[in-house]
Amino acid sequence: MLDNFLKTVKGGLVKQLAGKTEVEDNKLDGVASVVTDTFKTGLKDTASSGKLNDIMGLLGKGGSSSPLAGSLIKSTVTNLVSKLGLPKGVADKIGSIAIPFIIDKFSDFTSEKGKSNEEGVKEIFGDLLKGSAKDKLLGGLGKKFGF
Repeated sequence: MLDNFLKTVKGGLVKQLAGKTEVEDNKLDGVASVVTDTFKTGLKDTASSGKLNDIMGLLGKGGSSSPLAGSLIKSTVTNLVSKLGLPKGVADKIGSIAIPFIIDKFSDFTSEKGKSNEEGVKEIFGDLLKGSAKDKLLGGLGKKFGF
């Protein structure tokens, strides 16, 4: 489910970045791939370590200024520099545009079709995680939100 979300948001991200950075338009697809991969890895690592409150902090107002958002931006900048060779200033600009854009779409995605954010997150991470990490996260969700 998270992969489908990221595929959907990737095109919008390319449009969001077009003309706002020094990256040529024909290279923005590669930039969007690095950004969405970094977002996915960051969420998966956070979920695997049982930090549900950090993930929930991304949803709703102020999500883009949460500690996890800051960490995702930092990881995005690092990956854009190391994987694509972008100058740090350009990567900083991309990170500050791309991650808040994805977080906003992620919040909408988790609550679409009348679902609460908690239910949406439970579904997303049910598909993403396997084994004991999944049980730990979903068990934590159940305790926190009374599932």
